[in-house]
Amino acid sequence: MVRAGSLIIVIPARGGSKRLPGKNLKALAGRTLMERTADAIGADGIDAPVLLTTDDDAIADAGRALGWRVPFRRPASLAEDEASTEDTVVHALDHFAADAGADPDFLMLLQVTSPFRPPGLLRRGLDLLAAAESVNAVLGVKALARTPASLFRTADDGTLHAIDAEDRRSPVVTPNGAFYLVRTAAFRAARSFAPPPVLSLPMDGAANIDIDTEDDWRAAETIAAARGL
Repeated sequence: MVRAGSLIIVIPARGGSKRLPGKNLKALAGRTLMERTADAIGADGIDAPVLLTTDDDAIADAGRALGWRVPFRRPASLAEDEASTEDTVVHALDHFAADAGADPDFLMLLQVTSPFRPPGLLRRGLDLLAAAESVNAVLGVKALARTPASLFRTADDGTLHAIDAEDRRSPVVTPNGAFYLVRTAAFRAARSFAPPPVLSLPMDGAANIDIDTEDDWRAAETIAAARGL
């Protein structure tokens, strides 16, 4: 089991959002996306500091109200559309390590745009990584309705070419944005949330919703209303 004090949860939530302005503080069925993420952490009884990285005063205030740490303001260079999540998290880790004297052993990244994490999900991911000493990370994924045998790449001349794969019948998955857990040293070394070897944490249904556009928001509202979420 991951020890208390060996884990940090980082929440990235910047103020700017061109496709869905104000989404981080927008209420979905009575709970903001930030509150829903706090609910998921609390429901699984995760005892770890939650570090919010933001450039926005209102988001910072909302994070403090949830009991999250907001010890710094994210610099403008890390609040642009081109800024990577990896660079943003390294910046947050550096601040945490400077205050704590060392990095935590494990880093969990939770994006508030995934509002329907089921109870037990975070704990399940932690248990997976704790039980596999040779594994560097656990990544939340969703299945694609295709196998490599039905996928193609497009060449510069517009022609299609089959995807190379050792086993073209294998299922294909992609990160769903809902869960990232990585050994901090491996993250720093690779500057990646998926330094191999990586275990998958499969999800389905509403758990795979990742809100980035107005259409995503409407879909989430429909799911919340239909399922009482």
